Parts: sequence; structure tokens; C-alpha cells
Amino acid sequence: MTISLAKQITQLQPSNKPTVFVIALNSINLLKRHKQTFEQAPYKGLPQTPVIYVLPEATHNQSGATVVLPKAQKQLRIEPHLGVVFNQDTARISEQQAMQHVGSFVPVVLYSLPNDNYYRPDIMGRCQPGFCVLGQSILKNAITEPERIEINVQVNNTTKKSYRHLDMAFSIAQLISVVSQFISFKAGDILLTGTDDMPIIANANDDVTVDFVSLGVINNQISA
Repeated sequence: MTISLAKQITQLQPSNKPTVFVIALNSINLLKRHKQTFEQAPYKGLPQTPVIYVLPEATHNQSGATVVLPKAQKQLRIEPHLGVVFNQDTARISEQQAMQHVGSFVPVVLYSLPNDNYYRPDIMGRCQPGFCVLGQSILKNAITEPERIEINVQVNNTTKKSYRHLDMAFSIAQLISVVSQFISFKAGDILLTGTDDMPIIANANDDVTVDFVSLGVINNQISA
């Protein structure tokens, strides 16, 4: 029996607001592009485990809302992420168990100030109010190949980039397993699995639409 898309879409309604965890540097292409930099001090080598940071609740936003540029800033990077939503409390699980702890997927667009310094997560450039735009989640079974979601980025109704979800240094199951060894996820928490290399730039007054094909569309206006 075919389930309608309306029934596949489920609105997150946890008792508390979800915590949003973000995986950085999970794009193989991005790692290749910065390989020489990572091999120098202070890194002295490519990261061997997932790099993760947390976005505070003040950053959370929704499709259709305005994303405001911080004062004196003129540009933002557009960073689409495939998010996984946990259906139960999760800690210290194996890679084989990982997908059993995922209840749904969610399209997410992060905005950030242009910055290529990855020594430490750019808190100032990433944790601004409204920079994390969360779409509606869709039940896991509705997405057959989550790691191959097609993503189309439009700025002012012009397609700027179309690609399959990034070539991942760590798969979704690997990310969940590795990170769960030192972070305990709560039901409803969201893990963003990484974004593609060379993000598109948006300017003040731009209209940005990101289409996660078969998953959902996120639209926001950039305001000075």
C-alpha cells in the first residue's frame, strides 16, 4: 500500500526543544581541498574522527522566515544538511544498531559567515540568531537512499548548484555510532550529517530556495 506524502511528513513535537548537533568536515571534497592546510600546524593531519559542534536554540529558524545578516556583514554561506532525527535516547551504540535509532529525516539549511578556518568551529560565524533553518521531518521509511538525496540551491529563482548529497567521509550509521560513544542523544535530537564543499553565497535581499528532492523545500529571505 502506498502511503501519501502528507502521512509521511511528521512534525517534531518533543517535550523539549531538540538539540541540534552539526558534523563539520564530512565532505571528502572539502577535506581534499584543505589537505595541505590540515597537514600543517596546528592540525598536523586530517581529522580521524567526526568534528562536531552544537547550535543553541536561539539559532533555530523555519522555512518562510527571514534570515538577518549581522551588523556590518554583507554575505552568508548557504549550507544544506541532511538531518537525522532520533526516535529514542541513544548512547554507545554500534554501527549496526545506528539506523534503528533514527525515526525520520529532516532538511536543514545552515547559514554562516564566510570563513575557511576549521581549527575550531567558527562560533561567531555560525551561532547567530536564525541561522539554522529546520524543515519538516519525514519518516525514515519514506526515504530509500538518504545519502544520495538530490539538492538544488536557487538564489532569486536561478539555480546556482545541483548535486547529490555529499560524498561522506563518515556514513550516517558511522557518524551516529562514533558520536554516541561520547555524546548521549535524546529522542527528538537532530544530527546534521555534513554539507558539500564550496557553498553558494547569498547577499542582502536575496531569496534563497533549497530543494531537497523527495524530502522537502526550504525558502528564506536574507535581510540586512
